[in-house]
Amino acid sequence: MLALKDFSGGIQPSWEGGWCANVASRWLEVQVANLTSPQRWVQYLRLLQESIWPGGVLPKFPQPVRTQEQKLAAEKQALQSLMGVLPDLVVEILGANKCQLSWGLVLESLQQPLINRHLIYCLGDIILEFLDLSASVEESATTTSASDTPGNPKRMGVFS
Repeated sequence: MLALKDFSGGIQPSWEGGWCANVASRWLEVQVANLTSPQRWVQYLRLLQESIWPGGVLPKFPQPVRTQEQKLAAEKQALQSLMGVLPDLVVEILGANKCQLSWGLVLESLQQPLINRHLIYCLGDIILEFLDLSASVEESATTTSASDTPGNPKRMGVFS
């Protein structure tokens, strides 16, 4: 996709296939914008909340400890799901074994509590930055602190 763009950020039309490239690029832009829209983020967060707190409440009793066989079955299912994410071309180029090893390392890494915590914090930062909630909080704090100052004309009832 980078090859389609010139240095000014626009799409370079060409007579050989520029129309197809423009259509493909536009389609990709629309799909990415749709998947990262605020409405979708709300949907993603609700799904996450429902998966963590089914029905909006925490369970009264902890789930029973899973057996080693259940853990291995879940890991195998997760590996198969992740392998399905990769396009066939990538699997063909790298080989199925390398792809499985790579996804296996990802799954193994996600078993580390420190990595999980860091991942959650990073995702939270990205979501807040995307939704621009931090700017609105800072803006309201600035507005509130400015209106609370003793010499503020709005506080004294003087408006310009």
